[in-house]
Amino acid sequence: MDNEDGKTLQDLEQADKYVAFPGGIPKKWLNPAFYSFVIVFIGYASWVISGEIREGRKTGTPVLETAESITTHLSAFTVLLTILTIVFCKGLERIMYYLDAKRIAEQERQRAERAEQLLEQERQRAEQERQRAEQERQRAERAEQLLEQAKKNNS
Repeated sequence: MDNEDGKTLQDLEQADKYVAFPGGIPKKWLNPAFYSFVIVFIGYASWVISGEIREGRKTGTPVLETAESITTHLSAFTVLLTILTIVFCKGLERIMYYLDAKRIAEQERQRAERAEQLLEQERQRAEQERQRAEQERQRAERAEQLLEQAKKNNS
């Protein structure tokens, strides 16, 4: 079914599973990705800020230029870290899909094997029933023959 935007329900459900953009970071990984992003950013920012301040003091660079250098470093790093986070999450998502597909395929294979075993058991039961029916038929024929012989002997 299409909504007013022309998107199907499946498209909307698919888009609802992701953050930032359709096909972006899966919602279930948003918190771990965010915390990892913040931890890495804080570590890198601390390293850059302390390094730039030390370097600026040694060389006598004005504070404004040092601040500009820090801002440039952190901006570039933020963009790079954002891209790497999305790529990592997408890669992890693909791996998870592969592992889920592999697990589902294994479960289906096991179900098929169980179904084959049950089918074989049913075939064996049917064969046993056929053999029992054949034995009963032979007993009935034997009983008829004995009955006929007994009638002939009594006559």
